[in-house]
Amino acid sequence: MTPSPRTPLGGRYWLLLTAYVVSNAGTWIYRLTLPLLVLHLTGSALQTAALYALEYGPFLLLSLPGGVWADRFDRKRLLIGGDVTAGVIALALAILVSAGSSALPAIYVLAFLLACVEPVYHPAFQGLLPSIVADSELDRANSLMQSSDQIISLAGPVLAGGLVALFGYGTAIFIDAASFGGSALVLLFLKQGREIVPAAPAARAGFFGDLAEAFRYIVRQNRLLLVGSLLFTGTNFGIWLIQANLVYYLSTYLGLSSALVGVVFAAQGVGALGGALLAPAVIRRLGNGRTIVFSTMAAGLLTGLLVVFRDVVGVGLVSAVVFALGSMNVVSWFTLRQRIVPKAMLGRVVAATRMLAFSSIPLAAVVAGAAEDALHDMYVVILAGAALRFLVGFAGSRTSLVRSRAGSAVSEPAAP
Repeated sequence: MTPSPRTPLGGRYWLLLTAYVVSNAGTWIYRLTLPLLVLHLTGSALQTAALYALEYGPFLLLSLPGGVWADRFDRKRLLIGGDVTAGVIALALAILVSAGSSALPAIYVLAFLLACVEPVYHPAFQGLLPSIVADSELDRANSLMQSSDQIISLAGPVLAGGLVALFGYGTAIFIDAASFGGSALVLLFLKQGREIVPAAPAARAGFFGDLAEAFRYIVRQNRLLLVGSLLFTGTNFGIWLIQANLVYYLSTYLGLSSALVGVVFAAQGVGALGGALLAPAVIRRLGNGRTIVFSTMAAGLLTGLLVVFRDVVGVGLVSAVVFALGSMNVVSWFTLRQRIVPKAMLGRVVAATRMLAFSSIPLAAVVAGAAEDALHDMYVVILAGAALRFLVGFAGSRTSLVRSRAGSAVSEPAAP
């Protein structure tokens, strides 16, 4: 069937994308600046690692509440509130640092509070996007969002490092605070269009009732979401069996210098950007479900080539293609989820499926380290991760991801 002609994404989308890019840039500034600051103050790798642990905690604590809030409250106001909150916290942190304070407890508390914004921001953002973009254009809208993510992930560390080197920690964090304020200002001009009006208080089932409704919908009413989430749970386990020890593998097994390790990671970023840009064309040809399944299988097969190519060029090329396929995966999943989930439930479903998909990452990192310690053979670990990724994709090819109407190349309307 011939895909329908493309329509413009519209000015509202470009405002949302601008706000997203500015806010995301701010996130990258503090992600690098704060660890550098703690390392500067303490000289301790342990203290620096503790900061990363604090930044991961809010994801576990607030993802599900963030999904409920995204469905209960006006999503645009939630995004503005998130940016303003992040800006105020970053401003307080900048003042603290500029005053010459080296009080680590205060820095840790403010870093934790700053990290609390993202788990609330993400489901609100994902829930708002379908209200300003036509269903037929969601693949392209998500592609541009994912592309901007990859560009910022490449440029963000350079930007943050440059700000610290040129102006110092305090000024860098002041600029971080200003970026969140700029994002909030852009969002003020956004007209929401088809945004769902939150349910009246009398119609609400309570916090846990709202969560239960979302999980019932995933498990009983729309099993496609459960299948997709489980596929990503398995895929993430396979990815992080390798990714958790990748720096160790590249430097110890392959003997690459720090600069060449950076080249491999840059290749991953470039590949991810290319995959995000190619995703709309692939989705329109294969459909969302098939794109997810086939890209997962292909990524698994290609990942196995990491044990064959042991120079920076070969590893970089394989990594670039694998990450391109991974980006197609993400764009396809975001688009599928936005198309088939009722708008009023999208925040909770985004949060719940994201939690399920990410739940395997910490375990995979632990298993990866334990396997290397026990076997002293990263090649076996890499092949195990590659095989798991392929097998998960193959299992997905036998499910409703491929057989359902949502897997077709034609855009489907959102569920009623």
